[in-house]
Amino acid sequence: MRTQAFLCVVLFIGEYIAAPLAEKKGHKFVVSREIFDDNFIKCKAKHDIVDIMVPLNAFTLKTNIGFDSNSNIDMTVFLVEADLKNGKRVDKGLYLCKNGEVKMVLPNGRAAAASFNDEKIVYVGASDGLYVYNVESKSAVKYGNFSDSIIDIGTNIDGKHIYILSEDHKLYNVTNEGADKELLQDVEDAQEIVLGYSENIYFYDSNKDVFIKNADGVIKVQGLPEGRKSLKLVNPTIMMVEAVPLIIDNALYYIKANGTAEATGVEFSANAKPTAYGAYATLVLYYAYNKNLYEFFVGPMFK
Repeated sequence: MRTQAFLCVVLFIGEYIAAPLAEKKGHKFVVSREIFDDNFIKCKAKHDIVDIMVPLNAFTLKTNIGFDSNSNIDMTVFLVEADLKNGKRVDKGLYLCKNGEVKMVLPNGRAAAASFNDEKIVYVGASDGLYVYNVESKSAVKYGNFSDSIIDIGTNIDGKHIYILSEDHKLYNVTNEGADKELLQDVEDAQEIVLGYSENIYFYDSNKDVFIKNADGVIKVQGLPEGRKSLKLVNPTIMMVEAVPLIIDNALYYIKANGTAEATGVEFSANAKPTAYGAYATLVLYYAYNKNLYEFFVGPMFK
């Protein structure tokens, strides 16, 4: 468990940048505003960045193996943009960040998910249904024959199971290349989902209770702090097979597959909380803050 906690710390403050940018207070590390230095900006958006998805498949694996943290690597990153005002979100579409530029992929896109294999599979959930990213045209094309308003999405390792969360907070499993859609009846009132690498589905409801959907059913996560006001699930790194990160208010926790939660000791100061989080294989870290995407190399790339 200490290993997983350490990975969370590396993921969210960076092994090499933590010391000057996070103040240690007792057993806690508090991340300060100074982490958002202009030297780390990868892309600038027109709106707030509310979701970050880095494909861990042929988009990056075939081109990045063998590089180290000093190499000039340009990662492919999918972003969801929105205007955030008074706690409300007005969606502004799905974009691709590459070569320092942000380009529109789908104006009504709300979420993206990628397979974990040697294919370039990226699915997009939108207000009028499911799409798949077309690498040649660099656009999203309709996938499947349904038109659910999708607010979140996840997929398994080979991309053959696609989990879509509809605007009425129902979760479906889409299979057979988009032809079949099955309602997961034991998942109720889900507000957001993340699919772990062991293919457990993590979600929370409108009461801010957190649950895990596994092969045996749904279990409620224990050990969460009382009085929690906001939650944000984060896609796990490949080293976190049996857990996913969760931001509760300003503090980082990890949720384990056995249904327990544990604080990592990492917190964000009030003026330094990102609007979105992402990572590539624990080695490249992404934060979204003030309409910018920040990229940090926190360790050597594959060798």
